[in-house]
Amino acid sequence: MPQPRDARLEAGTRQWFRVQAKQGNTAEIFIYDEIGRGFFGGGVAAEDLVKEIKALKLGADDELKVRINSPGGQFFEGITIHNFLRTLKAKVSVRVDGVAASAASVIAMAGDRVEMPQNAMMFIHNPWMFAAGDSRTMRKAADDLDQMAQSAIGTYLRKAGEKLARGKLVEMLDAETWLSAEDSVKFGLADVVDEPVRAAALAQFDFSKYGFPVPSAIASAKNALAETKRRQREQLRLLVDQSTFNIAELLPNLKTP
Repeated sequence: MPQPRDARLEAGTRQWFRVQAKQGNTAEIFIYDEIGRGFFGGGVAAEDLVKEIKALKLGADDELKVRINSPGGQFFEGITIHNFLRTLKAKVSVRVDGVAASAASVIAMAGDRVEMPQNAMMFIHNPWMFAAGDSRTMRKAADDLDQMAQSAIGTYLRKAGEKLARGKLVEMLDAETWLSAEDSVKFGLADVVDEPVRAAALAQFDFSKYGFPVPSAIASAKNALAETKRRQREQLRLLVDQSTFNIAELLPNLKTP
């Protein structure tokens, strides 16, 4: 059975993707963490993912399935992955397993077909960066952000087609908008609404640390997951207590040979 192809990691790096080798005419990649190097912490660069996909040698008769559950990451890493996926001769199918936020939503736009479970979500916003310097540096940073925003707008509109007007998209980006699966399909950013996923997929990331607004659906999922873990710990404690009691009860009856 083919084994997953993993990028080689240098010391101190964090792997945020996994590439599953081809089985028949289908291969899969999993983007299940923060994307890229440096922005939200250590990681491997987009070029490593590109190399892994190139090694699959996908042709026109093949399909690449892209599975996403990510809070986003570096903007240009997301653009790089999106643009590379768009060059493939193979069909690209995207499935948002939990969340496609920020740069991860940009990657999702590369799909010829984008599926979202009913309780999955997408988050879009204007690019932002950290900058330090004098007024000239800050003005340049603002100009650079405007150019990055135009790049993102073009990417979303290419996927959405006539379902989403430029003015409406700009309004949603300015508002930092969470989109349900139904809304994503409504605006052309996804194609299909599928069966719901487990709440754990939605609750995996702490979006508050990125300064993103947290929608009630994700907050509820995190609360539900925390309660489930609490009950599991309590059940385990009771099981251990019961086992300890049974052992203590047996000890006096044990005979030395």
